[in-house]
Amino acid sequence: MSILSDLTSKDADRIYSGACEVRLLRNREELKMLVEHLSEIRKLTSNIPLGGALYPNIAHLKFAIKKLEFVKYSKDCLCMLYSEDQFYNPEVEQNIGNIRILATKRIEDKWVDFYECECLECGAKYRVTEGEYHYTWWAWKRI
Repeated sequence: MSILSDLTSKDADRIYSGACEVRLLRNREELKMLVEHLSEIRKLTSNIPLGGALYPNIAHLKFAIKKLEFVKYSKDCLCMLYSEDQFYNPEVEQNIGNIRILATKRIEDKWVDFYECECLECGAKYRVTEGEYHYTWWAWKRI
């Protein structure tokens, strides 16, 4: 199944899954194909309850739409969106080839305090603070 078919399925689980895939997608051509269907995505997801226990799943869909709008209206590097969403995990982003972790600073040699990262597309550098409450989150700040 494609991301578009997930986002337009009217099925809450598939919409959530598609929205999470958009977050990870870095290929502009694939994102532009989704942008062509932005009004359809908005229409078909507008009244679907997406649930979410500790964090509302609608936030993932809203971010996916925001990312598609960014692609539609901007030619800037997609790393600029890191600060807009708390679910960009630096280790995942490194594993899929979007960034390089330059340093990891730990607290008591156990917990991550922050990462220093570099975007492999544009060279922007970030300080990424890791936090945890009911789930792990990351705050990206360009340096």
